[in-house]
Amino acid sequence: MKAIFRAALLAACAASFDAAAATALNKCRTLTEPGPYVLVHNIDAAGDCFVIAADFVEVNLDGYVISGNGTGSAFLEQLAVGRQGVTIRGGTIKAFSSAVFMVNSAVTVEKVNATANAFNAISAGDTSTVRNCQVLANGGAGVSLGQRAMVAGNTINANNGTGVFVGLGSSVIGNAVGRNVVGISTAEGALVVNNVSRNNSSYGIVMDCPGAAIANTTSNNLGDNFRQSGGTCDPNTTDCCVVNEHNSTI
Repeated sequence: MKAIFRAALLAACAASFDAAAATALNKCRTLTEPGPYVLVHNIDAAGDCFVIAADFVEVNLDGYVISGNGTGSAFLEQLAVGRQGVTIRGGTIKAFSSAVFMVNSAVTVEKVNATANAFNAISAGDTSTVRNCQVLANGGAGVSLGQRAMVAGNTINANNGTGVFVGLGSSVIGNAVGRNVVGISTAEGALVVNNVSRNNSSYGIVMDCPGAAIANTTSNNLGDNFRQSGGTCDPNTTDCCVVNEHNSTI
């Protein structure tokens, strides 16, 4: 019992230390130092909110909401300078032009609800990751990332552009995508696994060649359920330049 109590006490102390070490954010500002930051209440913004001007910035929204006025971005790069190791997690971003607009940076976005933004919800650069997010009812694309990116475990619904767009050599795994224009669109070298893409107003999944599509379900899309670059193909055969296995189309 003493050992269990001691372990619990150490864990609690570590959590308190981490919270104490984070810089509190109570208004929009430029983040010029690496390290952890944490929101301490909801924030209303007019235009851009948090400008990232350092590498290895970690922002914990801590369940709070950042609300815009239809313009600007909740998170963006300073002067379009690419940043490395940026993480944004754990809250809601709504009613900006874009929730995250960091197209030159490597960014991880996780457990974020990005909703009702006028343009693309989440746009980031090469090697970025978007996982376990809700991306709903935005005016442009849901998630748009660069090369060698990862989009995993998200719900991406009712966006007016492509639900998921990724660049060369990226992976799209385990997402529920629907009611967009195109559900999922990839450049060459993509791995697309275990996604559901349905009720989109154009294509369910569009892939450039070569690529691999495995165990996806596409149904009720108004265009082709599955389309490779240059034309349609049966997603359960190998007559395409995209390798397909165990996909289901209805």
